[in-house]
Amino acid sequence: MRTSCGCGCGHRDEARAAERYTAATPVGEAAREAAGRAVLEAFGLNHCCGAHLTLREGAAAAGVAVDDVLAALNVPAAVTR
Repeated sequence: MRTSCGCGCGHRDEARAAERYTAATPVGEAAREAAGRAVLEAFGLNHCCGAHLTLREGAAAAGVAVDDVLAALNVPAAVTR
């Protein structure tokens, strides 16, 4: 797996490039799309009053692993025809 060269040019390895959400993403940003809201609700993250929290903080408040939330949020969207 390729890793970033650290020069600041902006390229990243392929696995990280596919990640849209990180632990530092605000819950409110993930809740903007219906699919994101569905994931947050499934994990019990409060996307209304807790929208200002990061996904890490929201996951901790809900008692779930942030890695599980991120894995669900970062699933590539299904291709529709």
